[in-house]
Amino acid sequence: MEPASPDRMSSFFFAFFGIFVLLALFDAGWGRSLAHASLRRALFLTVLWLIFSLSYGGYLWKARGLSTALDFGTIYGLEYLLSIDNLFAFYGTFRLFGIRGVTQSQLLTLGVVFAILLRVFFIWVGLSLLEKFEAGFPLFGIILFVAAVRLSRKRESEPLVPVGRKLASLAPENAAETSRWLIRRSGRTLPSPRLLALLSIELADLFFALDSIPAAFAITLDPTVVFPAGLCAVMGLRSLYPIVQRAADRLHWLNQAIPWLLALMGAELCLKPWIAVPTAYTIALIVFLFLGTFLVSSRRRDADNR
Repeated sequence: MEPASPDRMSSFFFAFFGIFVLLALFDAGWGRSLAHASLRRALFLTVLWLIFSLSYGGYLWKARGLSTALDFGTIYGLEYLLSIDNLFAFYGTFRLFGIRGVTQSQLLTLGVVFAILLRVFFIWVGLSLLEKFEAGFPLFGIILFVAAVRLSRKRESEPLVPVGRKLASLAPENAAETSRWLIRRSGRTLPSPRLLALLSIELADLFFALDSIPAAFAITLDPTVVFPAGLCAVMGLRSLYPIVQRAADRLHWLNQAIPWLLALMGAELCLKPWIAVPTAYTIALIVFLFLGTFLVSSRRRDADNR
């Protein structure tokens, strides 16, 4: 199989972003109200993003070989799983600030847009550094180890953003449904719960971007793989939220697996200057990790129910 020419690959890369923008506009327009979104609509949009992402991976397979396609699929899967954990932060934030209805949908859209911008920036910075300084691989690995420890120590009732409760304490009472960003109380201008929830969400985006982007670098530094995989995974967040909202209790095992996943990718980054772990081995380890965590959590839940 002959690799695609640079001009052809570049043209397809721009076509990808064009279709990506169109799908994003369709997603935002058709699913603009999460408060009244049916599970069927959420599933349709989620599958639509999945098909689009797999189509790009299929093109990489045809144009550049199975290895590149596996790199894309692995990064997409990593980012998608880590993004689901980000949705738990959104879910907890909305409950903490009493955000419901159309406001919830608007804040989630802003959170997803900001998450995309953060990932584009961090991927660009990370790739620029790692292409010049090989010593940066262990540094990013240490960042992932720190993130793994931080998430493993998080209590079940604690928001993923440490300042979440502090921000919530600033919110005036009985103001969660206001559509304003600032409100007047007793002659003072105060931030509304809407504004404080947005700040909490954006801080969550920052934390998760710092955690998830280095994990992608453990697989490959190819920008035509890393950028599309990250963007596809994050853009699927909005349509996936109603599903996660309904199944939050059943997805508890995912939060237990994420720290181990970050530690695994951190170990690969630390070893990367000397040992390159094949992508197929990484996929096998990830599948084993999540399957094991799911089985252990299921048995523990059954034991608690009895």
